[in-house]
Amino acid sequence: MTPANRKSILELVKIGDIGLLFLCLSIAYLLASHRQVFDLLNSLETRHPIQVFIATILLAFAWYRALLLNGFYTSRRLEGHLKEVLDIGSASSLSALFCFVWLWLISFNSNRSLAELITISIIFGILSFSILLLTRLIGRATMYAFRSRGHNLRHILIVGTNRRAISFAQGIDFHPEWGYRLQGFVDTQWWDEQSSHSTSKNLLGDFGAIPSLLRSLPVDEVVVALPLASFYQQIAEIVVLCRHHGIVVRSIGTFFNQEQAKGTEFVREAVTSITLHDESWDERASMIKRSADIVVSSILLLALAPLLLTIAILIKFTSTGPVLFSQTRVGYGKRPFQIRKFRTMVQDAEKLISQVEHLNETQGPTFKLKNDPRITPFGKFLRKTSLDELPQLINVLIGDMSLVGPRPLPLRDYQGFSQDSHRRRFSVKPGITCLWQVMGRSSIGFDEWMDLDIRYIDQWSVWLDIKILFQTIPAVFRGSGAV
Repeated sequence: MTPANRKSILELVKIGDIGLLFLCLSIAYLLASHRQVFDLLNSLETRHPIQVFIATILLAFAWYRALLLNGFYTSRRLEGHLKEVLDIGSASSLSALFCFVWLWLISFNSNRSLAELITISIIFGILSFSILLLTRLIGRATMYAFRSRGHNLRHILIVGTNRRAISFAQGIDFHPEWGYRLQGFVDTQWWDEQSSHSTSKNLLGDFGAIPSLLRSLPVDEVVVALPLASFYQQIAEIVVLCRHHGIVVRSIGTFFNQEQAKGTEFVREAVTSITLHDESWDERASMIKRSADIVVSSILLLALAPLLLTIAILIKFTSTGPVLFSQTRVGYGKRPFQIRKFRTMVQDAEKLISQVEHLNETQGPTFKLKNDPRITPFGKFLRKTSLDELPQLINVLIGDMSLVGPRPLPLRDYQGFSQDSHRRRFSVKPGITCLWQVMGRSSIGFDEWMDLDIRYIDQWSVWLDIKILFQTIPAVFRGSGAV
């Protein structure tokens, strides 16, 4: 995702940080003497409300800028603890300075002494450092625990087999808390002789194999360990290809062809890297979206339990076969998963697709047939009302899907893709509903469907998800485009 879209992704995180600002201010005043607090209230009463409001808005903006400039809204997956502590110290120092300016503005021409203003500002700086350090370390420890247990993993492909590439791969094995899983290496040959016997089996191909590897393997990031100057053309082609797929590209290589270049990163166990291309969703935003999915799907599954049980009984009595239909779909990062839906077709319907495939009513690789003879009478009602989609709430709850996102496609449809740009839809988690569902569903052509998915990814915000969810309700009742 682009930097502009990342701003909308982190809206809720930033709101929480603004809340921390006023919490620190409140505690700072309480720790100061009662006389200082009384004098401050008197000074506020002598200020015009608009003057106080503008000064407070400026303080909130300055606080936000201090956090932004110190990397609070970027991924720190590969950074060490010391780097984060130093950034928090820098942000807190700036915040203390901004607090002093704010106090001076709202108490100008009052009887408050300079020493009093400095005292409150220093207390505020210490508090902000302590609270920011606590919240960030708790967040980091939480993410480390998840990644060490195999959650929130990033599948990576390393381009290059030199000493720097091997060192990075060994770091991944040594640090499971980074949350990386190595898919393999790409290079013309194995260059690091010391590791060739133990690691060369992970050599997946040369540079020409990268397009097919990105299409067939789950890859979230491509890490380039080549010298940037010597391999500029190859790296530029990799960046363009990954942009089509929505895959992050990072470089850990030196600019010139040298293995022992002097690094500028002095933090122990951190990795110095340059991000060449990144349109991924920020991990903090993903946590917010995931939390909403868990809460909403849990509530809906409990509230709709009687309806789900009724539908299951009717399916069992109206046709032979299982109640639920499971099918392998392509999900986030091209990872396969089993989707769950109420069965709307006869048993073993997938084995009969060759008999009706010639009747396909859509363009592109997808298959849609309005009057599919494999659909049962009750199944037709379920599809018309979209009630067959309800078991996908289980997929949302366990993390395979989200409430809002591009529809997950069967393996058959994905294998028919001819444009890499369409594969960028797999750079986010699939969902039950998206722009395609609320704007016509199967009445929309394949290319327009893909364009809507890319538009959703590019324009994502919390409010867009909320808007789509509310627009889905009337779309379901209309039943337009349902097949």
